[in-house]
Amino acid sequence: MAKKNKTNREKKLEMTVEREAVIQQALNFSRKRFKRFDEIIGQLYLNEDLSFLFSDRRIWRINECFDNFSLETNAKERKILRDVFTHLYSHSELLSGEQYIQAVYKMTLFRTSWRNDLFNWRPLSKKAGAQIIELATHLFCKYEIPSFLYKCFYETRNKDHTRWLIHVGSGGSVKELKNIPIPFTKKMGHYFLQAPDKFSIAEALRWAQVKGLNGEDRLAERIAYSWLGSKPYGNEDFWETFIHLLVNGGMFNHNKMTELIDYVREAKRENAAYSLKGRTLQSLLRQSDTWHNRFCYNKVSLLWKPCGIEGFRAEKKSELFVLEELTDSRLLSEEGKAMKHCVGSYSHYCAKGKSAIFSLRKYSGGVLLEIIATIEVNLALQKIVQAKAKMNKAISAEARKCMEAWALKEGLAINSFV
Repeated sequence: MAKKNKTNREKKLEMTVEREAVIQQALNFSRKRFKRFDEIIGQLYLNEDLSFLFSDRRIWRINECFDNFSLETNAKERKILRDVFTHLYSHSELLSGEQYIQAVYKMTLFRTSWRNDLFNWRPLSKKAGAQIIELATHLFCKYEIPSFLYKCFYETRNKDHTRWLIHVGSGGSVKELKNIPIPFTKKMGHYFLQAPDKFSIAEALRWAQVKGLNGEDRLAERIAYSWLGSKPYGNEDFWETFIHLLVNGGMFNHNKMTELIDYVREAKRENAAYSLKGRTLQSLLRQSDTWHNRFCYNKVSLLWKPCGIEGFRAEKKSELFVLEELTDSRLLSEEGKAMKHCVGSYSHYCAKGKSAIFSLRKYSGGVLLEIIATIEVNLALQKIVQAKAKMNKAISAEARKCMEAWALKEGLAINSFV
């Protein structure tokens, strides 16, 4: 036993020495070796191991950018990237945040399309977000383009959207854009260039599709902000038929949009041959209600792990507001029954890690007074996409205040229609 304790003490001592060495390395780095951020850029360019500084996400992101180019086979690209970062550090705010560094990196990947020299550019604005637009315009645009297209530079994967910006900024027409993933007409292209700035590029594309199919503004926005506005592309002929049904189906409660889309996508998932031929909007709504209501009494038990988003607590006088995640189908079913809505049907989405459901509850003296909101978070988008009071009514002002404080704390976006 004494020998084992001695071994444990030696291991703990060794770990302590290692931690202190790392701390001392960081101190030496910050106090002696480097006094400017451009020197850090230079060391990352030379492939120095600065991983002990990666808690600063800017340094981590710059290192990730350099890692995409080999020292041996991509020496020229690494040098250009170093010079770009160093120049922009000296003349702009574009190295002040991880997202701006990503945007600069994306612009550098398309340097063969630069219309002007980056090293001659000087910003007019003092804000980094505005400087991204200024720099992109300087590098790529001969003509004015829709503001939402500039969001392409913040995307880490999709390069087609950047090619679209370059094409439109050079005076090219929308009908000549390559790799548009949905059936697209000239009329849709016209609306695409008029899409509101608030949309992402994918949302603008879906908005333009609905407008091009003669959908009204309200319907186009609801669809753009729905799952259809962010889903992976596929079965687009099927979904165009679905949009036709909505456009031509007449008046309906737009608050039922999410439920209807959930029903149709699940029907298509369960049966690849599922077709909308011969169906009407009203029949779809009835089928959707039946499908959702079935889950309110579903006795099959599903459990899933918490999504990782923290809950929320706020005190107001004698009342306590608590926002907590629901992590099994029984709790969702009970929530649905208490609130008289169909949240019980979301068990399969939660179990697959696509959604997370939170319940906002009001307490007084340790006693539950009422459930004031049921909130759905789209985990892929990190966005609150639904928030409902009892019987699917809009949430109260006090519930919204709690939700917005929670979203700010957890870095969640909020759908415009919530």
